[in-house]
Amino acid sequence: MISHEIVSELESVVGEKYVSDDPEITYLYHYDFITAEPEGKCDIAIMPNSAEEVQEIIKIANKNRIPVVPWVSGINFGSIATPRRGGIVIDMRRMNRILEVNEDDMYAVLEGGVTWADLKGYLDKHHPNFKAGITWSPPGTGVIPSCLCYGMFDLGMQGGTGAEFVNGIEAVLGSGELVRVGSCSLSNYWYGRQPLPDLTGLFIGWEGTTGVVTKMGIKLWPKLPYRADFLPIAQTVEEGVPLMLKLSKAGLGIIDLCIINLGWAQSLMCLDQNNVANDPVELGLPDFLGLISTQAYTEKQHEAQCEAIRDICNEFNLDPLSVKEQMESFPENLQGLMGHLTPSTGGQTPMQFWGCWNFSRGGGGEWIGSYVSTRNVAKYYNLSREVCIKYNRPPQFYGRLLFGGHYCVARTNINFNKNDPEEIKTARKVLHEIHEAVQELDGVVMYKPPIWAVQYYKDKTIPGTTKLIEDIKKVVDPNNIMNPGQGIGGD
Repeated sequence: MISHEIVSELESVVGEKYVSDDPEITYLYHYDFITAEPEGKCDIAIMPNSAEEVQEIIKIANKNRIPVVPWVSGINFGSIATPRRGGIVIDMRRMNRILEVNEDDMYAVLEGGVTWADLKGYLDKHHPNFKAGITWSPPGTGVIPSCLCYGMFDLGMQGGTGAEFVNGIEAVLGSGELVRVGSCSLSNYWYGRQPLPDLTGLFIGWEGTTGVVTKMGIKLWPKLPYRADFLPIAQTVEEGVPLMLKLSKAGLGIIDLCIINLGWAQSLMCLDQNNVANDPVELGLPDFLGLISTQAYTEKQHEAQCEAIRDICNEFNLDPLSVKEQMESFPENLQGLMGHLTPSTGGQTPMQFWGCWNFSRGGGGEWIGSYVSTRNVAKYYNLSREVCIKYNRPPQFYGRLLFGGHYCVARTNINFNKNDPEEIKTARKVLHEIHEAVQELDGVVMYKPPIWAVQYYKDKTIPGTTKLIEDIKKVVDPNNIMNPGQGIGGD
């Protein structure tokens, strides 16, 4: 229980309207909308409107040793913003302004509460020739958390993970100090991380345990006039992955190379659980779908790109049909959410593929998601698939080639009904076994690891690195108030 005096002190910072310890309000902040991690307890919810107000909140929390958890929308994949030890949840949604778009240097400066829907809508209206990467999470998720947690965007082949889209950061440390890192620390421009020591790593991958990011500069990319999408389909992931690897190294200006299996596609078709094929390989159904997106400046360049993509697909005896052509070959009742890619949208990605979580069946889902060597993406899938089939669960697999094909992400989703404890228990067992199975592959590193996997990474990391992480955490958050119990930086 937090005293009325502290509540009053917080009200003096942001106004009475934007602070609450009423159970009806704080309840909304105590859990993860998707994941089945243990629920937390929010003692106070507060909505600041500026970085200076965030500073004052952190100072009050520091003085009283109260935990602080930054929160954007509650669509909280991975339970990162769950207040595991109670305390103050800082709801960033009032800080949802896009402060600047610099078309010359191609970046935007955002406040901490901006969502993907906010950003895309703003760019479409005011800067229609530019785009940011789009994730497959729901449109209401935060842009800045996606970047800080190594999220994957539809521009991943061009730009890498969300962390590599970050040009600079303004943040309030756990000590209450306001800092800026990157070119913005020396000028009014947020064009990059140069030239001082790159301190963006104080916030990337820390899952809110070092401070609250109040502003971020992120890279934008031009929308070129000629775009195309292809959807080759193969019988197995092993057959399809070599095609994607060759495309990633062909220098074709491809902006997105994404792999999904039939399990993910079936969820996008909104099929009833009883009609889902758990093992499509055994049934002789195609288990590989490859999404290829490209863009070009001139018609001739575009024609050459498309010709090269078709030629490479033909080398692997796969039909280089467009997404539109593939979708139109599906019965209408099987298009589901993938109907987004039919003529009404011009057959163009990006689109959000978050439908795999099947909210209609209790809304639960977790993943084993890892960055892996491109050598191991098919092996990763097969290991996770074997575990899923063992428990009669359809694997939902997703992979993306990143940063010109230098590495990739691979993850297997497991759906469950959050209202069914036994189903949650089984899903958690599947996730544990997948994690154990894929560790036989070198180069598998989980991102946003759940609590139960964090200790594994602490044990695996060499002692000097572990100590460095602990030492940094003590410097920037001396009283351990920032999101305690979360991530590898937590305790």
